[in-house]
Amino acid sequence: MDAAGRTRIVHLSDAHVLDPRPSRTRSGWSMQVRFLSIGRPLDAAGRRKKLIRSLDAARRLGANHLVLSGDLTEIGTAGEYETLAEILHDSGIAPEQMTLVPGNHDMYSSADAWRWALGGPLSAFARTSATEPGKMVELGGATLLPLDATFHQPVTRSAGCISVEALEAIQARASDPAFADRPLVAIQHHPPFVRKTHAWDWIDGLIGARSLMSLLERFRHLFVLHGHLHAMVNRALGCGVARILGATAVVDDKDEPRVRVYDVIEGRLAAASLVAG
Repeated sequence: MDAAGRTRIVHLSDAHVLDPRPSRTRSGWSMQVRFLSIGRPLDAAGRRKKLIRSLDAARRLGANHLVLSGDLTEIGTAGEYETLAEILHDSGIAPEQMTLVPGNHDMYSSADAWRWALGGPLSAFARTSATEPGKMVELGGATLLPLDATFHQPVTRSAGCISVEALEAIQARASDPAFADRPLVAIQHHPPFVRKTHAWDWIDGLIGARSLMSLLERFRHLFVLHGHLHAMVNRALGCGVARILGATAVVDDKDEPRVRVYDVIEGRLAAASLVAG
């Protein structure tokens, strides 16, 4: 919290970091990586540069805390996580000022990829990042709930899953009078939207979305910050305040970084427009 009593949260998402040394274990990029990167250049140096620019922008904007809402890597390999860790450590932002959650891309390599990363190259960030359901990260004016809403699946599917345990933990926190006068902010990769068709919902939706939306409608101090859609989202609920907030994709940035900024002032989470660094 700064001298004015403001807590500033900067939100980034979908960096899709690549391993700059893909040939360590095989000849060139794997077929999985090539499939997942259709439409985007396999440019490890370029993606690294984009994330560095975004982190620099977050620091210059005076972030008290930085949120990265998933798809941090392209496929969740050891080399990608190691590269991500190098970038984050070199950013000048302290690990305790960052909250990381995984996306579906971060789990394509194996079922324990995220757990391995938090115990290995991302260990410095584990205390403030998504681990067990119900975890809280206390900021000066808000409480973050970092959620792992991922599961291991083939690269042809991109769904998420918010567990019953996570939903129960969110409800318990939101029902607690101790948190009633401050924003309670769930951080996850997938938005809590139900897709228009059952088939598309199965492929790319969030299992448990209806239950999470019910909690959002019930508790007006509950917010969700997400990625996955590669687009800015401002979904208002109830009293007209935007409480489902999505960030654009770092990997899609062009000449300037784009970051989302939220200021917590006097118990309110105020979302600024997309900011170019």
